[in-house]
Amino acid sequence: MSIVPTILNPSLSPELQAEVNFFQKWGYLVIESAITEQQVDILRQTLDELQELVSTQFIGELLEQDDRFLFLLDNPPVLERIKAILGNCIQLHSATSRVTEPGESDQNWHRDGPWPLDPNGTPYGSLPGQINCGYYLDEITCENGPIVIVPGSQRALFRPPEGHPKFPDEKHIMAQPGQAILFDGWLYHRGAANKSNRRRRVCLMCYQNAWMKSRESFSGPRMTKLLNEGTDEQKLLLGAIPNW
Repeated sequence: MSIVPTILNPSLSPELQAEVNFFQKWGYLVIESAITEQQVDILRQTLDELQELVSTQFIGELLEQDDRFLFLLDNPPVLERIKAILGNCIQLHSATSRVTEPGESDQNWHRDGPWPLDPNGTPYGSLPGQINCGYYLDEITCENGPIVIVPGSQRALFRPPEGHPKFPDEKHIMAQPGQAILFDGWLYHRGAANKSNRRRRVCLMCYQNAWMKSRESFSGPRMTKLLNEGTDEQKLLLGAIPNW
């Protein structure tokens, strides 16, 4: 099919290669100026309107909910780095949002991959790839709950511990509106408790290798329209290739 990229790996500038090296070592990356102030305001307004309708902490199939979310699918500053890490043949795994209300407690440590790593890798040296991208719409502070990660833990050969014990090398990421935070799905991560009097809002886009199964079916009216009328890249991201 024509939407299959003819070249698997993009050419990287020295600056982009340095970011890839950092991500591969530590399992996360902060992208500055990933979205504009205007886009932050649009996402805040759209998510707030949606929250009033659904009254739930989590919203799945986010791109299907409102046209104003659609630009997140192939947002250039993020997609460029996803491709730099995973290659050009990628697909969206899921698009969700989460609103953490005041008083919510610490999340438990977890990783998103269901299988353990093998110290010898896989037969051809590939590692199943899944990368989360968080667009945090509020300034993250110690009070409203930073993102907590254990840098490098994507290579750990064992599951995260139960609960949320403190790691000596854990890192609290104080995300800012306009930034995007990429982190490996196998990285130990959690959200800290919201001890403030304000909610914490985030839109989460998850990408993966195109041969992996997506969590979402992308079969709603908005996604169906993009699958029929979108760019080749949008079609690839939404799983238009039925089999390999």
